[in-house]
Amino acid sequence: MKHLLTKWIRAGIFCTGLLFFFGCRLTAEAGDIESMESQSSDLKNELDNVNQELLDIGNDIADVEEKIEETTGEIEKTREQLAIARHSESQQYEDLKLRIRYMYENDSVSMLEVLVSAESMNDFLNRVDFIQNVSEYDRNKLEEFRTLRENIADQEQHLVDEKDSQIKLQKELDAKQDTLQAKADAMSVDLTALKTKIQNLRAEEARRAAEEARRKKEEQARRAAEEKKAAETAAQAKKDNPKSEDKDTSDENKTTADKGGDYDMPSGSGVLTKKKGVNYYNGHRETYYSQKVLPGHGLKIPGRHVASDGTIRDSDGYICVASSDYPKGTVVNTSLGPGKVYDSGCASGTIDLYTDW
Repeated sequence: MKHLLTKWIRAGIFCTGLLFFFGCRLTAEAGDIESMESQSSDLKNELDNVNQELLDIGNDIADVEEKIEETTGEIEKTREQLAIARHSESQQYEDLKLRIRYMYENDSVSMLEVLVSAESMNDFLNRVDFIQNVSEYDRNKLEEFRTLRENIADQEQHLVDEKDSQIKLQKELDAKQDTLQAKADAMSVDLTALKTKIQNLRAEEARRAAEEARRKKEEQARRAAEEKKAAETAAQAKKDNPKSEDKDTSDENKTTADKGGDYDMPSGSGVLTKKKGVNYYNGHRETYYSQKVLPGHGLKIPGRHVASDGTIRDSDGYICVASSDYPKGTVVNTSLGPGKVYDSGCASGTIDLYTDW
């Protein structure tokens, strides 16, 4: 009994470990996909922000270029105005020199003669006043043109400085645009690679699911075929030995000594034996439990008897087995022949064969 419990505990730990390992693996893979999808979403949002910055900078650059163009046009106009002002100033200066030359250097008419030739005091004063007004007009006009020229020159310098500032701003925006564009390009490459990886993982996930579905379908078909074969074998055995149902059930308690010798134990690789103890067959783990330890009076096995190989069988010749994976009454294939489930309580993936060993 102690040996049987130890085997069951070990089998349970082993199967639980396998389930934990595969469960963790699937969870880890699902977690990886979720993590990458979260990273992809964050990266896409960041890329959208960078693209919006690029759009804003592009608009700023367009505005600066427009302002540079306007400033350049204003500079050209200012330079034209400055040229006109300089020409006017020069012309006024030439006119002033001409009048002075006429008034002071003309041999026939001099300022003194103009004053002396006055016919009356009133005429004299008028002539003096006229000369003063002409001189004052020339000085004022010359000063006016000089001031205008200086103002236009200052305006030109201001526009030139403003254009330089705009060009500097344009260069800064161009540099920032280049940096952001390089960042956006790199992020686009990373995003594409991440999406490709997610697609590959999703495809692998779908492939595994399809493979698992195909495997389960094949396993179901195989089990159905084995159960059909086992049923046919049992039916043939019953047909060959129709009196097996009337056999005295007292044989269930017979030992090796009662039978007058050893059991016809199976031999060879791939089958369960008393010495082997654990066998792997048909996708499951096989162990055995002895009626000498666990009599199993509550199993209600019809026609229960000990077969020549030492296995406990029912009236149809099925080996009595225990399994937690199949409902009671299910026919399963074992390394010692067809069995029928009469008990449970063993670890998942394990089939216990009832024996007299």
